[in-house]
Amino acid sequence: MKLNKPVASEALLGVAIVIALILLINPFNILMTSALTLTLIMILAVTIIAFAVFIWREKPRDEREALHGLKAGHVSYFIGGGVLVIAIIDQSIRHSLDHWLAIALGSMVITKLLVSAWIRRK
Repeated sequence: MKLNKPVASEALLGVAIVIALILLINPFNILMTSALTLTLIMILAVTIIAFAVFIWREKPRDEREALHGLKAGHVSYFIGGGVLVIAIIDQSIRHSLDHWLAIALGSMVITKLLVSAWIRRK
């Protein structure tokens, strides 16, 4: 099976984003200087922007590809929301809730509602 170029570049960008996030979390207790941290943040920002450009330019060639894109979006939203809810519950139990988790989940839900209403209105 031949892997087409856009899928391969999206996969590479996705892997780069995950690696940058893992390094920023610093699970291996690597010495993180401020210069290294800023470099990782810059790499993360650039790869996320590039990934967003690929997703934004994505145009399905037929109904099957459009359906696959919709399913991928639904699963991604579900998994992202679930992870945020689990993180909010965990941090709430520990009495150290990071407000950015709630902001991220709230913005996901509000965006989903607004876009759904906008699409139904069209």
